Amino acid sequence: MKLLVALAVAAVAAVAAPTASACSCIPWGNPKAELAKANGALVGVYLGRRPLSPVAMPSSLDPFLYRFRVERRLKGTFGKTIEVRSPRDGASCGLEVVRGQRVGLLLRKVKGGWESNLCSQRSAGFFRGIPSRRLASAGCG
Repeated sequence: MKLLVALAVAAVAAVAAPTASACSCIPWGNPKAELAKANGALVGVYLGRRPLSPVAMPSSLDPFLYRFRVERRLKGTFGKTIEVRSPRDGASCGLEVVRGQRVGLLLRKVKGGWESNLCSQRSAGFFRGIPSRRLASAGCG
């Protein structure tokens, strides 16, 4: 009987328990206003990712470098490809992209590199109507 009660309590707790970690973002604003607040921005195609450094105990917060082919540079200085630091997955506000997906990203310049997150990820068409800047030379980025 005690086992049955314990199982019932565990089942209720599992169903009623809130998500331990979740990313919560404010709604998108005006593209020009968001661009003004960012250090950089682009529209690019996601190519893949790699861990920033090996870890013994994987976590959704682990930093990864996400690589993009830049289609449109809206703000900032970088080349035809860029690596952007972000947490491992969306539960910790990491980028949520699939290989070959076109996305818009607002970027922050941090310690000589670029960072972004799920709250700064936009649809590829979000910056429609905003002029692109010429890409830097192929030797950069």
